[in-house]
Amino acid sequence: MFKKNKFTLLLVTGTLMFAVSARAGNIPVIDCMIEPNVVVELSSPVAGVLDTLTVDKSDEIKKGQLVATLKSEVEAVNVKTSVERLKLSDLEHKRSVELYRDKVITLSEKDKSENEKKLYELELQQAKANLNLRQIKSPIDGVVVKRYAMPGEFVETRPILQLAQLDPLKIEVVSPVSNYGKIVKGMHAIITPEFGKYNNLVAEVVVVDKVIDAASGTFGVRLELANKDHAIPGGLKCRVSFIEETVKAEPVADTKVAAAKIVPDLPMPGNDADSDVDSDIDVDSGASGNDTSASKLTAKEEMTSLAAKSKKLVADEALICSSIGPYKNRATLTKVLDELGADLKQKNIRTHTEVKTVYGVLSKEFSSAREASDSIKRMSASGIKDIAITKIEGKNHISFGLFSQQASANNRLAELKKKRYEVMVKPRDIPVNRYWADVTYLPQSTEMLNVIVPGSNRAACSNTIKLSLLEK
Repeated sequence: MFKKNKFTLLLVTGTLMFAVSARAGNIPVIDCMIEPNVVVELSSPVAGVLDTLTVDKSDEIKKGQLVATLKSEVEAVNVKTSVERLKLSDLEHKRSVELYRDKVITLSEKDKSENEKKLYELELQQAKANLNLRQIKSPIDGVVVKRYAMPGEFVETRPILQLAQLDPLKIEVVSPVSNYGKIVKGMHAIITPEFGKYNNLVAEVVVVDKVIDAASGTFGVRLELANKDHAIPGGLKCRVSFIEETVKAEPVADTKVAAAKIVPDLPMPGNDADSDVDSDIDVDSGASGNDTSASKLTAKEEMTSLAAKSKKLVADEALICSSIGPYKNRATLTKVLDELGADLKQKNIRTHTEVKTVYGVLSKEFSSAREASDSIKRMSASGIKDIAITKIEGKNHISFGLFSQQASANNRLAELKKKRYEVMVKPRDIPVNRYWADVTYLPQSTEMLNVIVPGSNRAACSNTIKLSLLEK
């Protein structure tokens, strides 16, 4: 039974191929040229001296990748200056709000302070924009074709690099007018390059000219060819054989296999078709033709999903992850993140609680708060400062200070004992909150991060933190 069905499947496949071959013969094989999809002559938006060139000829690049920088010491200083001006303006604005609330200044004076703050915010944005103009980034995914300039050279309007997008590749075809109407957008074609061993290259028609060249009796056709690994170089001559996929094969009675469309992975003449069919297809399973189509559709959807995930993974790999902190104040950290703004791709604020040991200098225990209060009055009269009543475990004491270093507490203790006060040093563990921000950013934003965040407040984040950010 299996052999019979196997023979039927091969007969169907052969019939399909024959039908396609017969119809494809209406469109003769045409010469073509494989070219990069996009070629960019990358130049600088502003004139200046080229400082760094981070790529070389034939290097693969990603969209948004930093490929060159101009000298930018002045612009970096302008950003720092604008940051400091904005900090000062922010403080003055807060004071003016308080003064206005206390009716010390007028409404117009408060509004003037607020407007000055907004102007300094715009000045900082302008300084950042001027700095970013000197960071030259790739507008495409592709490869470097040529380098026109070297570090130290003055660049203005002339290009620095030539870039080419190789995925997808563009295939230009000049077809005789007799094929007009036969070649339509969405058709597929088999591409055979002049050199190299490339099998089963299938491109899709994306553009068909609407105007015929009357002098030559031709019209233009453009196809796109996927080239994920950049395995196929641009600039190759080729030949294109169009597949008329709209033609259906003649139906075959009593078969479990249905084909409404010719796909590129059908067995071709000269391949070992028997072994493929025997191992991969069970025609006696009772599945209908619709089930087969559905499984192919599901597989296609899975491949699309995997491709999207792979593309995101490549983009995520280019991101740099840093942990910014620690800050004693959450508001201070939030302000730093606001200054970085669009330079950050992902961000997450976390609170890290530490247990810190402090040392309190305490008096003897008092029987009541009244007794402790009377004692404080006598001490204040004798010149003892920085004292207060405190309760520890429900007992009344006088506190002579809380110190982070035991040595400082011991000095205070010795000073008081000279005046014949009964005091002691008591260590205490208290929770202290510190605030961190885990952020990701593109390499070209590194300089901006260095300007706004001091090196003492930056650290490389762990792989666990980076993965948790990228999964958001």
